[in-house]
Amino acid sequence: MFAARTRTLSVARQNPLWGPSRNPRLLVAVPISVVAALFFNELEVFNRVFLTGRIPVEFFFLPIPFALALLAAEELRKMLVRRRPHGLAARMAW
Repeated sequence: MFAARTRTLSVARQNPLWGPSRNPRLLVAVPISVVAALFFNELEVFNRVFLTGRIPVEFFFLPIPFALALLAAEELRKMLVRRRPHGLAARMAW
């Protein structure tokens, strides 16, 4: 969510609290989505309604390396676009 907010600005330079890319709702949305995932996973009522089972806690952490790899790839693309705004990476992405 933070990586896709701008075309060239790095995640480190995007401040959701002030500045041109201000959006404090993002900081509220992240914990709400985590709580919702845990809420629907842990309550037996939802497991019966959706015919699902409980997900073990260790499986919640499996996507983290993939998410970090995607973030690194997006930051690399943004760096290439900043260095060469009319280069191949800029044309492929936009």
